[in-house]
Amino acid sequence: MTKLYLWGLLAILSFSAGAQSAESCLLRCEIQGCPEPPSLFEFNGITFSPALQAVKTGGAGYEFRIPVSAPRFYYLGSNTNNMAPIILGSEPEVLVKGSCGALRAAAIEQSKLNQDYTALKVKMDEMRNQAGQLIRQYQVSFGEKREAVVAEMKVLDERKLALLDSMRQASPFLGKIVALNTYLSFQNYPKGYSDEIEYFAKEYFSFVDFKDPDYQHLPWVYEAFRNYTTTIVSVRLSEEKQKEYLDGALAAIPKGSSTFKLALAGILNVLQQKNNSNYLPFANLFVESFRDSDPAAVANLQMEIKKSQSFMIGGEAPDFTQKTPDGKDMSLSELRGKVVLIDFWASWCGPCRRENPNVVRMYNQYKDKGFDILGVSLDKTQDRWVEAIQQDGLGWHHVSDLKGWSNEVAQAYGVRSIPHTVLIDAEGKILARNLRGEALEQKLAELFD
Repeated sequence: MTKLYLWGLLAILSFSAGAQSAESCLLRCEIQGCPEPPSLFEFNGITFSPALQAVKTGGAGYEFRIPVSAPRFYYLGSNTNNMAPIILGSEPEVLVKGSCGALRAAAIEQSKLNQDYTALKVKMDEMRNQAGQLIRQYQVSFGEKREAVVAEMKVLDERKLALLDSMRQASPFLGKIVALNTYLSFQNYPKGYSDEIEYFAKEYFSFVDFKDPDYQHLPWVYEAFRNYTTTIVSVRLSEEKQKEYLDGALAAIPKGSSTFKLALAGILNVLQQKNNSNYLPFANLFVESFRDSDPAAVANLQMEIKKSQSFMIGGEAPDFTQKTPDGKDMSLSELRGKVVLIDFWASWCGPCRRENPNVVRMYNQYKDKGFDILGVSLDKTQDRWVEAIQQDGLGWHHVSDLKGWSNEVAQAYGVRSIPHTVLIDAEGKILARNLRGEALEQKLAELFD
């Protein structure tokens, strides 16, 4: 799924490439080095597609005619990997100057709104950095020092509220962006919550009215839900509780609206990256909600669902074949009928080697009850791989392609750090991911004792 970053590319929905209007806004471009005319792109939360192609006006000049509308974000670029965000629709003429090879650095001129937006991002970025510093100080301080940090948090909260109020008056469009980025400290606004996790989950969007139709055209909805979901899945919550909070946040948005689409797509982006089992129910919700109104996005997502099902809990673990230390081929499917732990590790991985004694103990305890292990090594050197197996007494099956981090199985299973484990049942269905230590021991006891 396409990734967006908070200060990077922005996208927008609901622009029809074929729309015509008697009134239009002019986007003039003076862009050097374009092999072909640039385009304006739109984003539906899942995929990018071109909305308009520029008309060449001579030399390095291009122009677009955009229907007059409330302010909207568009992408200007030659392809989806090289685009610049720009707000269009409410100003009669906007000028962009730059190089086609570096559009993100292009200058947007003759546009007070785009200039105000750039200045606003600087302010919000500064406040976000200060908030992060204060949180870190709060975590390591005590007594009077902690009280002083809380007082500084209060001052920052008041600055956030003042910015929100001023932007709502000066530019309702920018005010809605600020509302999506206004989160006050739990220490000063606990609102009766017993802990900050619940406060965050239920108050993060407290300044946003998602029923406002203008939010249907704000890509910041996507970004806000990406940030929200990242935090929800990063703290110590069960996946059931994570789903409860995500469902609660979505409940404030009219189902089937473009706002709902952006929010849901932001959630899906994070859940897919994290291999979170909640990805499938939320992906199916997207399909159910937009099957008729956006069949292209749904078709794209259905392909992602098909790929992801194999790596989510409850999905069937994809088969693979690699070489054993003695050069023979071995496949995961050869162990069908047993509960199997796929253990991604390497001889050079300190945490892996420290975990190995625990895995050996559990293997010896349950191997006669139908438990087996298939180690997948991210080594590059045969000798070191074999030596580590012998030194640590790893008496189970082992395979590797000796490509290090480029190991094809590790890449296919989305392994980004080791040790990493995937536990599958006798039918080849994924039971759990990334269990080790006490958590793995408890799961095996549940299965075999």
